[in-house]
Amino acid sequence: MDGEEMPSTFTLRIERLVYGGDGLGRHEGKVVFVPFSAPGDTLLVRPVEEKKNFVRASAVRVLDPGPGRTDPACPHFGACGGCHWQHLEYAQQVEAKRGILEELLHHKFPETSGLPVSMKPSPRPFGYRSRARMRFARIGADAAVGFFRGGSHTVLDIDHCPLFRPSLNEALKALRVRLGSPGAGREAGEIDIACSEQEGSWAAGPGGTLRRQVGGFTFRLTPDVFFQANDFLVEDLAGAVAAAARNCDPAAALDLFAGVGLLSLPLARTFRKGVAVEGSPSACRLLRSNVAEAGFGHLQTVCADVAEWMQGTEQRDFGLVVLDPPRSGAGERVMEQLRRWRPARIVYVSCDPQTLCRDLARLVPDPYRIESVEGLDLFPQSYHFETVVRLARV
Repeated sequence: MDGEEMPSTFTLRIERLVYGGDGLGRHEGKVVFVPFSAPGDTLLVRPVEEKKNFVRASAVRVLDPGPGRTDPACPHFGACGGCHWQHLEYAQQVEAKRGILEELLHHKFPETSGLPVSMKPSPRPFGYRSRARMRFARIGADAAVGFFRGGSHTVLDIDHCPLFRPSLNEALKALRVRLGSPGAGREAGEIDIACSEQEGSWAAGPGGTLRRQVGGFTFRLTPDVFFQANDFLVEDLAGAVAAAARNCDPAAALDLFAGVGLLSLPLARTFRKGVAVEGSPSACRLLRSNVAEAGFGHLQTVCADVAEWMQGTEQRDFGLVVLDPPRSGAGERVMEQLRRWRPARIVYVSCDPQTLCRDLARLVPDPYRIESVEGLDLFPQSYHFETVVRLARV
């Protein structure tokens, strides 16, 4: 179709889902991406953007639905930017994520082609979230509170989210009242909310400390610091990391991007010495409190930028290094320092398989090999997921 204009509409069959949430089909030699589509769908689509090698299109009509298509649970689905896959049966979401992870890893690292890739489903595909970042905009005396509309910075007003835990929906209602009252302050912005269903409590903004029990440990946290949002898989994630740390030299372990200690505390049970490094001052204060409450005097906490701390630190003889960076990944400086230090084992926890593969390419296949890969679906109804990768020094 080089040099030819795309038709105003055309029929397309969706083959599979890709990272980012779109369905993928092919038309006249070009790949076509369609949001809110399902594998096996036959759609009437309209092109919205045409590039040299691909086309982005929107679905005009579902001519023949795929076998995994279902009715969304939320009336805001499609307009709200928070969810991508409510139109898919949950089992198909999980398999799509497993396939995406497998394809990315096997393509980037062909030597892993025989390595099994799993994806652990969430026990609850709805009602699992214990934290969220809410957007708000004041319009006269009213306040719109919710999430951005897809592809925009316009706030979609919602009064209930089916992904939220009950206490988090209570926080949303209270936030709406607070922001709609006279003298509420800013006209627009964002605010973090979090809850502890164990306590039956919630908090908004940087104030208000919550307590969570995970894996026998008590964690203090506030809405403005990172903590895994899925109440029903957070313990499994910590357990997957602890399992990946088995059979390592128990002398010393290092936890990078440690947060409030979700992974550090379980590791401290096994290792004689530990170091937990976190760059956020707010998270560091909570990390120190959580370590003290656990009684782990052998676990040192460091409040510093991870890359700068590594570059300013003499090589340590860590038997294990765990890292759980933000979505942007650990980055070149951290990965190159790990390459120089060459710990016997590395466990990388990632919420973005693309930045995961980018970072791992600095270590694999030399001087490390990938020993195991486990996905966990901490984000049902979206295309996001967590991955735990164990590396062994060659």
